[in-house]
Amino acid sequence: MKPLDPFIIDLEKTTLIEASAGTGKTYTITTLYCRLAAMGYPVESILVVTFTEAAAAELKLRIRSRLFNTLVSLLGIAADRFKNLSPHLDEDDLVRFLRSHENLPLVCQRLSLALNSFDQTSIMTIHSFCLKILKENAFESHSLFDIELMPDRSSFLRQVSYDFFMGYVNNLDTLFLSYLNQQQITPESFAASFGPFVSRSDLVCLPLAESFENISGPYRKTLKKIHDILLTREHEIIDLIQNHKGIDKRSYTKKNVPVWLEASCLKIDQQGVDTFFKMTEDGDSLYKFTQTRLELKTKFGEMPPEHEFFDLCEQMFCFYKVFENNLISLKIEFLAFFNKELDKMKKAQGICFFDDLVNDLAKALEKQDAHNLQKAVRQTYKACLIDEFQDTDPRQYDIFSKFFSPQGTPFFMIGDPKQAIYAFRGGDIFAYLKASKESDQKFTLEKNYRSAPLLVKAINEVFSGSIKPFLYEPIKFLKVKTPETAKNFLKDNEEFVPPLQFCFLKREGQDLDRQGFISKDNAAGIIPKIVAADMQALLHSDKSLIDKGKNGMNPQKISPEDIAVLVRTNKQAEQIKMALSDLNIPSYLSKTGSVFDASQAMDLHDILWAVNNPDNKGYIHAALCTSVFGFSSDKIVRLDKKEDLFFRWQDQFREYKQIWETKGFVSMAMALFHSDEAFLKGNMSLDERGMTNFYHLIELISQACLKQQLSPYYLLKWYARQLFKELRDEFADELRLESDKKAVAIITIHKSKGLEYPVVYLPYLWEGPRKTSQENILFHDPEKDYQLTLDLGSTDLENSQTHFEKEDRAEQRRLLYVALTRASAMCRIIWGGFKSVETSALGTLLHSCDCKDDQLMIKDLEQLSSRADQSILLQQYFNELSKWSIDRSDSLSPVLSAEKISRDIKASWKMSSFSAIALSQNQEALQERQKSDGDRERPITCDLQVITLAQFPKGAGSGDLFHSIFETLDFTMGSREISTLVQSKFDMFGFVGTEMIQMADKSVKEVLGTKLVHGTSGFCLKDILPDQRFNELEFAFSVPCFQMSSVQKTFEQSDVKFKTSGYINKLSQLTAQSFKGFIKGFIDLVIRHKDKWYIVDYKSNYLGDTYDQYSQTAMFDAMSDHHYFLQYHIYLVALHRYLGLRLKDYDYDTHFGGVFYLFIRGMHPDFASHYGVFYDRPTKDVVNCLSDNL
Repeated sequence: MKPLDPFIIDLEKTTLIEASAGTGKTYTITTLYCRLAAMGYPVESILVVTFTEAAAAELKLRIRSRLFNTLVSLLGIAADRFKNLSPHLDEDDLVRFLRSHENLPLVCQRLSLALNSFDQTSIMTIHSFCLKILKENAFESHSLFDIELMPDRSSFLRQVSYDFFMGYVNNLDTLFLSYLNQQQITPESFAASFGPFVSRSDLVCLPLAESFENISGPYRKTLKKIHDILLTREHEIIDLIQNHKGIDKRSYTKKNVPVWLEASCLKIDQQGVDTFFKMTEDGDSLYKFTQTRLELKTKFGEMPPEHEFFDLCEQMFCFYKVFENNLISLKIEFLAFFNKELDKMKKAQGICFFDDLVNDLAKALEKQDAHNLQKAVRQTYKACLIDEFQDTDPRQYDIFSKFFSPQGTPFFMIGDPKQAIYAFRGGDIFAYLKASKESDQKFTLEKNYRSAPLLVKAINEVFSGSIKPFLYEPIKFLKVKTPETAKNFLKDNEEFVPPLQFCFLKREGQDLDRQGFISKDNAAGIIPKIVAADMQALLHSDKSLIDKGKNGMNPQKISPEDIAVLVRTNKQAEQIKMALSDLNIPSYLSKTGSVFDASQAMDLHDILWAVNNPDNKGYIHAALCTSVFGFSSDKIVRLDKKEDLFFRWQDQFREYKQIWETKGFVSMAMALFHSDEAFLKGNMSLDERGMTNFYHLIELISQACLKQQLSPYYLLKWYARQLFKELRDEFADELRLESDKKAVAIITIHKSKGLEYPVVYLPYLWEGPRKTSQENILFHDPEKDYQLTLDLGSTDLENSQTHFEKEDRAEQRRLLYVALTRASAMCRIIWGGFKSVETSALGTLLHSCDCKDDQLMIKDLEQLSSRADQSILLQQYFNELSKWSIDRSDSLSPVLSAEKISRDIKASWKMSSFSAIALSQNQEALQERQKSDGDRERPITCDLQVITLAQFPKGAGSGDLFHSIFETLDFTMGSREISTLVQSKFDMFGFVGTEMIQMADKSVKEVLGTKLVHGTSGFCLKDILPDQRFNELEFAFSVPCFQMSSVQKTFEQSDVKFKTSGYINKLSQLTAQSFKGFIKGFIDLVIRHKDKWYIVDYKSNYLGDTYDQYSQTAMFDAMSDHHYFLQYHIYLVALHRYLGLRLKDYDYDTHFGGVFYLFIRGMHPDFASHYGVFYDRPTKDVVNCLSDNL
């Protein structure tokens, strides 16, 4: 491959430029861009694409700066004026090349025009380019004129997956469903496993087809025979195995065999003939008696024991294989269904996802009239440069090659196959290799301008020692050079230091595994300490960086901001950060991931629950133990002993709740975070990363509040969903960077690509390749031109696994190359006989031995150092942890203590609620009620039709869903608006399934249209205007002396129904203690209709599947069981007192209309209030008596 000369290159050919790390890839792009602009190409016609918005912004800045510098240098006037604006005004090759142009004024005019019109430049991401083409050429591309781009597809994937299980999987035989359950196959698992593949239109699945075989009948018959033998002839099996000479008695011991047989029999006894047995070595014990296993455990030359039981077990083993094949069939069916249904859903709603942009444009270019689209694009873009080309996939390459590969169009693909490390997000190295074959001309950038010459030499030696260092023949390693003026950057007392350094930890004194390697657990404990102590020594040493001074003069000592630690995982990053913190070395985590996975997300969850429930002692304890308040367990114990201190905290959280409800979430969060008790005022348990995460979480919650109009209760529901990856919405929740001012960077190797640090630590290069299960193997098939293939379990699975492992090892080599090329001055590698070192990317390059002997490994490193001409340094350490001992002398801090506050508050004073009173039921009564509260599987009667929500899930989640719908619903909305709101609530609460949405939508409309009858009059909820209702009306009224006996006495003197129904006896089972203070709560709905006020409470209790099971008698029983009678009497007292203060001439008999408890499952307009609606209106005397007794 020839070195690139950008000034003699033929611009009218398809060109591939291989840019090794540090060789000036971006500089080359700016050079080519300026040359094209100087030739007269308008900036809007020069397409430059890259992969991220940040990279596109960086390219815009660099290209504009280069245009400016070049123009100023060519003009040669007032250069000193611009020195402050751009310090790189020295003439370079580009300026000299353009200055030799025969018409220099024309060149300057074109560059000036390019700068003046730079706002019209076409520098963008690949997805932005595809979206732009589809929108501007909707007719030519056969796409929708109005495309709505959806960043979040998680809810769509979940819904399609649920539809598949509800419509197909749940109708399969119960035996196969048992198998799926054992394999933990769920809608969520399928969506998670196959979601990444649905957008890959170039994906081929293996096997191409697999028929579903129903073996339920034979399976059950076989299992029944096995059970009969186990019950009657178990002794035959035991005797046969124990007396057999050839069987391995170490496995089939006298103790094991009876235990295995008994376990198998017991499992069938418990579950019947639909019992599923996992017939694998790590599965059920029945597998031990298969012919397959017995043959493996029989001595060579001997015949295994024979018995009918063993033949039947072998049949069960064969059945298990059929189950596995059926699962493959299910996966194939699922993928076909998934793509088809998802496409339908997207078309119906007029939406698309990011990957659809590439797929749709690629499909448009496959149509017969694609030449119209190609012509339209070529008229707009006259040249194309693709940055980071090694990260493209076949579809993306196909798009650009069809647009720009014809002769006469400048088409540059710039990248480095050695840095293709993003396969997990779609990058395809084989697309690069295909482009390399099809390019008209190929060049390389041969000089490294980033790293010190000795470091470049060392890295050259590491990779050049192998014939195929990147495993695939087309990916060559060409030794890069350095400019003649380049200098080495690291000195120690005026002597240059070898820049590539191996810190070899010997095994002596370490915890070793059975193979003689340092265990991973041991490595995880000592490596962070090694890195921290070594870095502390480096920062206090005489080593200095000359590139920090001018022209190598005035070298400066190494400081924390000069150093980066590159890790493989976020867990490793956290461990390194903790070790550095122990030594007071400032550091920051520069990592990606969701902020909802950070520890601060759970801390904030605990705090918000405490704010919303300030009367719950446990919630407040949990909040105080978070990193915001930093309470220890000892401090919590002391707090419990001083009730006055706890009440002070309780009052504080009540104040936060009041701020939340009156001024909003953000005001509450700011008040809490800036309080004297929080971390901003002295709690040092939180670093800058934690602070960044907290403020990011607050921002995301604030956005959700504004977008979805969430009350505190439903915000907590939403927030809890975000803590689970499977239920999480997709939005801008990626972790933000902390300030990197004067701190060590801790970053993953993937994230470090494209970055540069003077000093780099690599403590985990000894880790081996990842392991994968023997299913769902994604690989490129070399026999089919490296076609992307997903093997779900074909007969060629083993070969597929081999291809996958080779691809993975190759990517690990490329990841190693990226890691080694991040440093400019020095790179320190922690090395030694760690577990998996011999299979690691660096281990396979360095060592020809099996890595079980330290001396052989050291010998390999010494030979490498010798070949590298002293550019590599080897430091050998025994178990000298004293060398890496942590000096904590600077980290001692004075012990601080808070001034104690004492105040005597009587325990009888408190804030209570209906829930607290109802939960005071004695234990026996509570257990009896819970027993009867389970899902009441009552028989369906024939008197009335089945309720709308018969198949709707039961439980608290459904209740929360309907409460949220009715709370935010405008009862006067039209049918379509109601359906839209119901759909949005399903997404919010994690419910999926078209059928369930339709059920809920229909039920809500039925509730709104049901007449609420009392006496001779009535009304429907749909008649109530928004200004005639209070949602979730909060109340708190004073209670001079609450006594349960007084409440019971009031009920005894009231309506006769309470006496005859036995509710008085149930009321006597409540054991709430007497107290003084307040009773608080929330009323679902208060309505004003025709000058009368009504209390409405929504109940989603399941009483049966037909409407007659929601009769007045059935509802009365439910009201009694759950103490709803007491609940609405407390509500009545609250509203009675409130209206007495707010209404002039208030009179209970005149102004109060009654109480409606709406059992929404049993409501229907056809039955008015006969079913599903409970109504009561206690007398004025009862309400006044209860108010006086509270």
